[in-house]
Amino acid sequence: MPTVIYITRHGLSEHNLNTQFYMGRSPASRLTEEGRGQARRLGQRLARIGAIDQIVCSSLPRTVETAQLIATELGVEALAHEDAFWELSKGGWEGVMPVADLPPEVRQALDTDPFGFRYPQGESYRDVYERVAPVFDRWVRGADGRTLLFVMHGDVIRTLLYHLLRIPPDKIGDFVIHPCSLTEFLLTGSRYHLVRYNDDSHLH
Repeated sequence: MPTVIYITRHGLSEHNLNTQFYMGRSPASRLTEEGRGQARRLGQRLARIGAIDQIVCSSLPRTVETAQLIATELGVEALAHEDAFWELSKGGWEGVMPVADLPPEVRQALDTDPFGFRYPQGESYRDVYERVAPVFDRWVRGADGRTLLFVMHGDVIRTLLYHLLRIPPDKIGDFVIHPCSLTEFLLTGSRYHLVRYNDDSHLH
């Protein structure tokens, strides 16, 4: 039997409403009421699709709350928190660096090497890959034909797309990940098959 892997982003959070600044991983960002509704609707959709054996989420509050709301809809008690799945840290930029005010030379560096660019006092996508991929692989290896749901952050999901599909590293920032959208993989042997990507039809 193939292993079924569902991946979703947390519901709409307070910091998602602030697009003027680079935000990042701040633990202070909580779900909005709309975000809680998105999580419930995703849970209802997953309940119609079939059984989820295990939910694994980032241990930041907005992903934990999303996972708990989904678990309630599914009646699933197996819920694990992983610090390794925290969002990409934008370090000293978080909440203070306006997107429009980024110096041209820094923007060029970011555009030239989006995978390797490290935010001041923060991380790069490469750093995220190095901490996320081994833990993700461990969970998948342990699933052995069961169904997993991962509740994560946008940049972490982009990193997993790089990991599982081997997309070119300079394209890692090109993928849109909507709140509580559904991405699905099947693992057969050692090969990952992308079944759906960023599907948020249950929210409309």
